[in-house]
Amino acid sequence: MQLTCSNCGARYAVDPMAIGPTGRTVQCVRCSHRWFQKPDSPPVAEAASVTEASAEAQPAPAAPPVPDVVIRPSTPGAGLPALTAPPPKPKTNWGTWIAYAIVLVVLLGGAGYAYRDQIKARLPASWRALLHIDAANAKQSATQVARAHVGIDMATTKIDLIDGRYVVLGELINTGTVPGSTRRLKLVFRAGDQVLAERAMPLVEGPIPPGARRSFSLPLDEPPSGATNIVPTVD
Repeated sequence: MQLTCSNCGARYAVDPMAIGPTGRTVQCVRCSHRWFQKPDSPPVAEAASVTEASAEAQPAPAAPPVPDVVIRPSTPGAGLPALTAPPPKPKTNWGTWIAYAIVLVVLLGGAGYAYRDQIKARLPASWRALLHIDAANAKQSATQVARAHVGIDMATTKIDLIDGRYVVLGELINTGTVPGSTRRLKLVFRAGDQVLAERAMPLVEGPIPPGARRSFSLPLDEPPSGATNIVPTVD
C-alpha cells in the first residue's frame, strides 16, 4: 500500500501487514511527523463457527497493543533528496613546490661543497682575484700551520687529597706550532653518563712554547655527592 506524509509529502510503499487490521501510529523518516494510519479496507470478518449464543457467552479476546512503527522507503534513499558534493576547486599546491625548491637548493649546495676544490681550480684567474680565493686559501693555510693547541695531559693529571683538601694536579702541553696560553680550567662532574655539575676556575698559564709542558696545581672544593669521574678541559 502507498502512504503519503501529510506534513512533507514524502511517499512510501509499505507492506499492509506492517499496518495491521486495526491501523497503527507511523512516523515519517524525512520530517519525523507522526500520524495514525488506518488500513486501506476494513478486514473481512470470517464466518462464525459457533452459534450466536455461544459467541455472546464468550467475549472476544482483547487485541494486543500494536506498537508504533516508523515507515521507511521501499528502497534505500526513496523519498529523500539526493546529496551531491560540489566538485573540488583546482588549487596550486605551493607547499609541495617550495619543498622541491628547498631540496634542490640543498642538493646543489652539497654538491658545490663536495666539489669546491675542483670548482675553484676551474675558475678563470679574473674570477679568482675578484672572489679573493687565492688570498683566502693562503690565509687559511697560514692559520692552520701557525696555531697553538694547549691541552691537558690526562696521563699525568689527577685529583689528590692534600692536607684535607682536594687539589687538581696536572700538566699542560702545547701540541701546536706557536706558543699558546690558557685562561681557565673547566671541570665536568659526572655519575656515569649523567652530568651532575660544572665548575670553572682561573688557570692563567703561558705562553707555553710548542712541544713544551707546564705543571699546574689548583685547589678544588669538595666534588658533588655521587660524582664518579671528572672531565677536565682548558681554554
